[in-house]
Amino acid sequence: MERIVRTLQAIPYKLRMVLAACLLGLVSGFAGIILHDLLEFVEGLVFGHSEHESSFLTDGVPPYRIGISLLIVGLTSALVWYSLQRKGKLLSIKGQMKEEDSRLALHFWRQLLHSSWQIIAVGGGAPIGKEGAPREIGALLAGRLAKGFGLPLADRIFLIACGAGAGLAAVYQVPLTSVFFIFETLGIAFSLKRFFLAGISTYVAAYTAGWVISDHALYKLPITTWSLQGLWLLPILVLVLTPLAYGFARLTKQATAHRIKDKRILLTLPLAFLFLAGLSLKLPHLLGNGRMVAQEVINGISWKTAFLLFVLKALVVLLTLWAGAYGGTLTPSFALGMAGAALFTLAFGLESPSTILLLGAVCFLTVTLKAPFSATGLVIGFTGQGLDALPYLLLTAFLTVGLTQRLDCLFGRKLKESSSR
Repeated sequence: MERIVRTLQAIPYKLRMVLAACLLGLVSGFAGIILHDLLEFVEGLVFGHSEHESSFLTDGVPPYRIGISLLIVGLTSALVWYSLQRKGKLLSIKGQMKEEDSRLALHFWRQLLHSSWQIIAVGGGAPIGKEGAPREIGALLAGRLAKGFGLPLADRIFLIACGAGAGLAAVYQVPLTSVFFIFETLGIAFSLKRFFLAGISTYVAAYTAGWVISDHALYKLPITTWSLQGLWLLPILVLVLTPLAYGFARLTKQATAHRIKDKRILLTLPLAFLFLAGLSLKLPHLLGNGRMVAQEVINGISWKTAFLLFVLKALVVLLTLWAGAYGGTLTPSFALGMAGAALFTLAFGLESPSTILLLGAVCFLTVTLKAPFSATGLVIGFTGQGLDALPYLLLTAFLTVGLTQRLDCLFGRKLKESSSR
């Protein structure tokens, strides 16, 4: 191993960076395949089939089986995360990107188990997103590769960000969107060289994972027709949904910041899963990462169902994160955006075409990710839209960014006033 490391470090710097990006994409792609298979395996154990084998994951599953499975997943998740956190803190992607002097000790296998368990929890019905695991594992592998190639600190941080993007590209088959994610969400300074290297890692990861993971749209939408006739609804939709998305993002941040990590997790997390099991008796779509909620909205629902799905999905996500679980909020935000858009149109007696639903999804994702280009790319990738959707989605995203900035100024001023008092 030492000889291999010395050989790698003897390669010219520019070629070393290209090789590191290629190898990172390759290992991130294989990691994405393993996580994909792990998710399907857990879903098969809990529900008897995976989400790719049925329109809805809970179809034909007896309620008692769902309840028992959720209790088991809640108990085991509490034990695993309590045990992992007793030995030290778990690092997020941005925690891994910090300078080594200011970063906590990184334990590779503990971080790997932590990220992999997120997939097991989601496969068992946890109402949070699965995208955190591949991003964290991609970043974890990137850190090891960066050391092996002998890269300086700035390039190590950049490669870790590329690893997070490569993990996202592998699981969701969105390589270009993942490049924007690296620069927008993770705050990497843009340059053409970095854009090229990030593209290498994400496209190699997507191609490698594509041997197993399908690149077809995740959601089945009716034929979507984009026109200027319904454009007058766009600013109204943004005005209504952006404050809701902003509130959800702030509450998510608070739930994550105050996540229970001590012995109380052995009680709070199983109780949160029991509460979810009770709600799933009437609304089984609340289970999982939000895909069933979004598909149910696309298929058509009443305003009462839209309201319940919107409120309860947000509630169980926040409760699960506060109770001690780890996971993403990307796909739950996508589902909440669609449910909010459906509620908006139904409440005012309007039709709920798929175009409005997609605009609601990009609005919520823009606030959650703080990234208009990434949000637009994800909505296009998830739903298989063409380039004709791009202007409408981008316009919605940038209007959302503008309103979010105004809300930041407003609430920032109020916080300052309350703290001075």
